[in-house]
Amino acid sequence: MAEGKQSKPLVAFIYLGRRGALGQFTLQLAQAAAQLDDYNFDFIISSNNELADDFEKQGLAVTKIDTFDRATPFSLMVSFPAARRALLEKFSKRPPIAAVTLMPHVWSPLLAPSIKKLGTKYLTVIHDAVPHPGDVTAWTTRWLTSDARHADLVVTLSRSVAERIIDKRLVEPGRVFPLFHPDLVYEENPTSRELPESRAMRILFFGRIMAYKGLPLLIDAIEMLKNRCVPIELGLAGSGDLGPERERLEKLGADVVNRWIGDNEISGILRGYDAMACSHIEASQSGVACAAFGSAMPVVAMPVGGIAEQVVEGKTGVLARRITPSAFAEATHRLATVPDLFESISRSLDETSKERSTHRFLRELVSEIDSLVRIASD
Repeated sequence: MAEGKQSKPLVAFIYLGRRGALGQFTLQLAQAAAQLDDYNFDFIISSNNELADDFEKQGLAVTKIDTFDRATPFSLMVSFPAARRALLEKFSKRPPIAAVTLMPHVWSPLLAPSIKKLGTKYLTVIHDAVPHPGDVTAWTTRWLTSDARHADLVVTLSRSVAERIIDKRLVEPGRVFPLFHPDLVYEENPTSRELPESRAMRILFFGRIMAYKGLPLLIDAIEMLKNRCVPIELGLAGSGDLGPERERLEKLGADVVNRWIGDNEISGILRGYDAMACSHIEASQSGVACAAFGSAMPVVAMPVGGIAEQVVEGKTGVLARRITPSAFAEATHRLATVPDLFESISRSLDETSKERSTHRFLRELVSEIDSLVRIASD
């Protein structure tokens, strides 16, 4: 490594997940890091990550760690020692000033103490402070959030999660740093949208189907609008059990793609709709909303958790006034019919995209790392 490059402080980002929005989040963070000259960055990712090959194209140091194809108790136990050894060998050669876990992995609370012994500051990004209703992985939440207890700094993607972490006394307030969830951009040069007058407004439910995302409530709202002869069309794209909602969706004539959606499909799906539905009855923050913002797509949302921070009335979307089907129907109707509201929101999303960018997220995070390291050295 060249002397100038060697002299720059090194920050490592760790994401050991295999698929999903956090892979795209991490990849876009790597793209932002490639443009920041004051630091060296290393990205530690799972070799099983579906985007693993794309990381090396960014011109940054990338370390692939073997994890597992399926998270069985046996694979978790057998794969851990080699993964831990590979990570610590990497860090021992040149300890980073900070290691940032971008989303706790089941191994993270076991890795953190060893990383800190190298003199490296340890940061973890906690996405959820409490289990989501209906999430089959919710039982792991307590274990994953325990990673916060090891951290020199806990980063959250909303004030809502930061407040819950403090309320639960996972860490003291001074070790919590609320940031924001950057936009997820799946297309090149997204531009503002216009709502076509020649057809109904098309609204999308996107992502894995789980109870806390409020699909039955959304269907109730669309049924109300249809009964009032409001021109509206519903679509759904995502994996999960539709249960009794399948028949209701069919009666509405909804366009349903009920399977896992690959990253290479997302741009085309988003372009096929006008607005995103975040009908959550409980939430930390929403990566789905961020995907919509990255496509200059207005969001209709319930006023819950961190989503109520992301969706600013008239700026990034419209908020229902209550957590009810009728309130969601009213908000959707408002977006579809108030003159220039849709176009104004889409323009605002386009014009303010830098405020929600991964570049800004990275700059603010690195600035906080600088402060953390400086305080420790004083």
